[in-house]
Amino acid sequence: MDPGDHFVAPETRLDEDFFFCRIQPEVLTAYRCATGMAGEEGTCHNARSALRLDAMADEEPPPCDMEGNVVSAVPPSYRRNLDAVRVTVQTDALSSPFYRRVVGLDTHPRKIFEEDSEPAALIREWINGGTM
Repeated sequence: MDPGDHFVAPETRLDEDFFFCRIQPEVLTAYRCATGMAGEEGTCHNARSALRLDAMADEEPPPCDMEGNVVSAVPPSYRRNLDAVRVTVQTDALSSPFYRRVVGLDTHPRKIFEEDSEPAALIREWINGGTM
């Protein structure tokens, strides 16, 4: 789904701590979304896609405590990734390209994980729990 030239992201309230403490490390970093999984040429979302992710976030530890609260400075790469992902989030997970593409509901070069997987559940929780 092409967002077009004048795409405006819907007003949503997303839990930034949840993104920094869970989505970035457990989804984006764990599944190498910026650089590509093993066996691929890489640079998926840091060079070849409209959704540009900062691969430096893969190298920086989450600034979080064990309860999922941000307790130190958030790396700039994490903030850039949140800003990039935010425009792919709609009012709920089932209408959000960020969710739909990785579980194979919309066009994407590869299915990243199944709808009933833990990473998919994290994305749903983040989007559905954080929208107004």
